[in-house]
Amino acid sequence: MAMSSGAAANPGAGYGAQGGRSHLVAGTRIVGDISAPGLLEIQGQVEGRVMADSVVIEERGTVNGEVQAAAVGVKGTFTGHIAGGAVRIHASARLSGTIRYETLSIESGSEITATCEKVRAEG
Repeated sequence: MAMSSGAAANPGAGYGAQGGRSHLVAGTRIVGDISAPGLLEIQGQVEGRVMADSVVIEERGTVNGEVQAAAVGVKGTFTGHIAGGAVRIHASARLSGTIRYETLSIESGSEITATCEKVRAEG
């Protein structure tokens, strides 16, 4: 399978890795739902729903569907719906869809066509 856990370079720094770290490597394509504990770093392509504690769509990664996580980072391409606590859109991101967030950070240079809705923190 194209997902692996392990300590590599730290591209997911700042997103937390409690519960482990999983990688969807470049060149991999998944159609369907993914659920993973801890941090999930996506360098391949996903069409479907992604659920994890933290999700980072890396610069070469593409997600078309839905992401649900306490922390979400988008560096690559995303189309669909994000439901996240802390959402960070990096300068390299290309994003369209909807974003529900508790906190939102958007870096200059990103390309975004989205509806954004702030939600209250649970608890």
